[in-house]
Amino acid sequence: MSHNSERVKAVIFGNKELAIILLVAVFSLAISYFYIGYVPRLEKDALDYYAAANFLQGRPTAAPVQMNRVLTTPLFLYSVIFLQAIFGNYILGLVIFNIVFFFLCLAAFYWLAKEIYDSKKTALWGALLMVTNYYFIDPGNAHLADMAAWFFFLVSTGMAVRYFRTDQRQFFFLTIALAAIGFLFKEYGGLGIISLGILVLISSAAWKQKIKDILLAGVMFSVPFLCYHLFVYFHYHYSYFDWFAAVRSLSSQAGREASRSLALLVKVFGWLFSLGWLAWLVGVKEEIKTGDKAHEKLMLALLPASL
Repeated sequence: MSHNSERVKAVIFGNKELAIILLVAVFSLAISYFYIGYVPRLEKDALDYYAAANFLQGRPTAAPVQMNRVLTTPLFLYSVIFLQAIFGNYILGLVIFNIVFFFLCLAAFYWLAKEIYDSKKTALWGALLMVTNYYFIDPGNAHLADMAAWFFFLVSTGMAVRYFRTDQRQFFFLTIALAAIGFLFKEYGGLGIISLGILVLISSAAWKQKIKDILLAGVMFSVPFLCYHLFVYFHYHYSYFDWFAAVRSLSSQAGREASRSLALLVKVFGWLFSLGWLAWLVGVKEEIKTGDKAHEKLMLALLPASL
């Protein structure tokens, strides 16, 4: 145990950039708690997760159970249930779970940026932009929402980039495994599989090998969640078709059309990234300026999953 803790210390404190990021992350948590105001209560989606967790434990639920939570977020729910059993409190377990993945997300983003740009400085500034984003600081977003899926998306994408760069087969399988696990935390946790597929397509491998690899990745990625979804269907009589039907019914209600407007989409994206858009524009300008076609192909390959 002591040897492992020494290795962790060496990784963090031997890398001053990562140490800076983690220190800023601690500061952002302090802002959440003391300045914005941290109130450990369940609201909005968190109430749905709480009802789903009680349902899975056979406990009574005050709110109606949203079965789509059971279908799409099993590893998230069971992880928090496990922590609830340890700490004796669902909210405390939820907060601890998400704060742990809050730090893991930052480390994964730093590593991914370093993999893409091969620059500690670029990775540092990228991670600092991420940790100082309001979405990460606001308690309702960062601490009572699911962060694990973002972690698995980032780390699986990093593995896909490493595979593209090195052609080492273990990174191919690691990408698939991490994306499959992430999908069971929430669907966007599996988006790294899209990046892997596109990177395989633009690789220098023969087309026959590319097709074989994409099919293999698709099958290996699909098996775990298809097995779980079949279990939910036969055990709870619920599937994606039921969820889509419910969403379609809600979407047709009066006033819901406004939530799909282009103006709202622009407003939300503008607010979410705020000054980060300036950094993005500068980045695009620098990418074009360097004229590195291979790097541009890599960035374009990562764009669909990122969007």
